[in-house]
Amino acid sequence: MASKLRLIILGAPGSGKGTISSRIINEFKMAHISSGDILRSNIQQKTDLGLKVKDLISKGQLVTDDIITKVIIQELKKTKASWLLDGFPRNLNQCRILDNEKISIDRVINLEVPFEEITNRLKHRWIHPPSGRVYNLEFNPPKIPRKDDVTGEPLIQRPDDSEDVVLKRLNIYKQQIKPIIDFYSSKDLVETFTGRTSNYLWPLIKDNLIDFKNNKEASELKVQHDKKILASNEPVTHTGQMYSMDDYRKIRFETGPKLVNKNFAINLIKEDPVVVCDQRVIWSSGGGPLGHPKIFINLSNNEIHDCQYSGRKFIMRKFYDPSIHGKSIDYKDYLIEMKKNEFDIAA
Repeated sequence: MASKLRLIILGAPGSGKGTISSRIINEFKMAHISSGDILRSNIQQKTDLGLKVKDLISKGQLVTDDIITKVIIQELKKTKASWLLDGFPRNLNQCRILDNEKISIDRVINLEVPFEEITNRLKHRWIHPPSGRVYNLEFNPPKIPRKDDVTGEPLIQRPDDSEDVVLKRLNIYKQQIKPIIDFYSSKDLVETFTGRTSNYLWPLIKDNLIDFKNNKEASELKVQHDKKILASNEPVTHTGQMYSMDDYRKIRFETGPKLVNKNFAINLIKEDPVVVCDQRVIWSSGGGPLGHPKIFINLSNNEIHDCQYSGRKFIMRKFYDPSIHGKSIDYKDYLIEMKKNEFDIAA
């Protein structure tokens, strides 16, 4: 099952954020949602939004929070695939708006590149203004000098890429990014990657995201499995091993794979020996598998019993009655689920 990834990437101007973003979206087949790209596209298409943004820029004014936030929220909500959000949020208010709109974030990738490295890097930066594509003569040079790889149009150097201006921009970024990182760190979403080059950072980021994606998919599969079992009204616990002498005569030993098609959930039993007693299955090691409402039990009053699949904990509802020894009963009469380490009766 493919799991959706919803990521935010943060990084100072010149940190290689564009290069890393490109590698992420190609590797993980994600939509790239860039605030800058969206605004440029609207300006080029002369939409109402584009005309409004162009007017603000021509007056030397910043695009207001309400404009950029509205267009980003719309884009995120209509995107069904995994996505990488780039250039947004830029302040704490935008973080809170994303939160209020119930936009779920899986991970925030924070790039940390030394400022002296960035100032040196920007000396060699060339850009293609219509698309926003960025090239670096040392790390990511164009195929033809000073020409855009896609359109062949000329590249330019930005006048604000001088060292003094760059340092000023970096210090402003440092002040602005701190509350954003603090906001997402409080939610345990931030992963910071520190290094001087994109080629060094990329393998670290890639491995981290692969692990995260695999764990997320496994967790989602487990939730689906639990829901399926609960919907079928099958029990989601196991009990101790117990059988009488009469039943013992009916016992045959088999292994899990031979019993997969039986009418109970023994999919959790693999090569372990299983005791089969007249359609009742008991793990020979002492724990019964999931899935059959009528099973033999022999539980001590204070012993905590773990569900082999979900990890949930159960304890006896009432004192053990010796008269049920060797009889088939419904486990629900005798077990309650422990919640938050307390002996609460499950709803």
